[in-house]
Amino acid sequence: MSIPTLQSVLAQGQLIAPDTFDGISTRAAEHMGCKGALLSASALTHTVHGTPDEGTLSTSEMVWSLSRFVEDNCGIPLIVEVRSGFSDNLRIMPYDLERIVKAGAAAMLLDDRAFGCGSDSPEIVLVSPEVFAQKVAIAVEAASNTDCMVLARSYAPDKADAIARCKAAQAAGAQIVGAVCMHTEEDAEEFAEAVSGSKLWSDLTVKRDKPEVTAERLMELGYGLVFITFMEKASWFGDMDFGTKNWANKNTVYADLHDFDGYLLDEEGKLRDYHYIFSYWKKWMPLEKEFEDLSELGKEAFQEVKA
Repeated sequence: MSIPTLQSVLAQGQLIAPDTFDGISTRAAEHMGCKGALLSASALTHTVHGTPDEGTLSTSEMVWSLSRFVEDNCGIPLIVEVRSGFSDNLRIMPYDLERIVKAGAAAMLLDDRAFGCGSDSPEIVLVSPEVFAQKVAIAVEAASNTDCMVLARSYAPDKADAIARCKAAQAAGAQIVGAVCMHTEEDAEEFAEAVSGSKLWSDLTVKRDKPEVTAERLMELGYGLVFITFMEKASWFGDMDFGTKNWANKNTVYADLHDFDGYLLDEEGKLRDYHYIFSYWKKWMPLEKEFEDLSELGKEAFQEVKA
């Protein structure tokens, strides 16, 4: 399966990328019309470990997940959240990040949190701006001679500090930068005025039933990449919706006849098996047909020998 580069997607306009964490959510993002997605280390931790995210996800777990999604499920570029680079040991980082690149990452999203600090950690511990810049430079080297991009995001709570860190990351080679402490349109304007070049918006948050800043306004300010987080919540809702109704009915009629609000209907309006959305399903069906054909040949040969 040929997957476009992140550069080519961004060249077409603003990319709004949801947070994915497995093959199903990644394919769902593609079917929603998303041109790229963020492979969330936090969401992956919740699903792989079943624990709060405190930075425990290993390089091997991310590499395994990424390689499976890219090879079997994914037709869109995946931005991989590598966070600290999986280590604060700058001698080990190159090896780990090269593995991420080789596994098929369209981009690596590096941040300035210390190793072992995750989204559910009780406090955020940051590395120094100098170490952050060193880590970005290591990521750039790991991605050299490939199409993999290097993105950088600061978790500094102070805006001035976050801006300074993003500038340091740019100087070290980061192609797109952003800061988690930015939420409102005023924040977006302040950051855009201070930081030149390509920018990312860390999360499109909501306040009083409205987004704190619109994607359109962000595009005007130079934010070509916008992250939105909802896929974990959506997956949980689907599980609970199907589960509670099937449990109450003591059968699977509700789930079996659900058409995903029309997504599972074919051109003639007939209900398709939901497995059709998985690219690996499409990948294996021709092989199964080939094996069936070989099986028929085997049966014919057996009948000839038997005769």
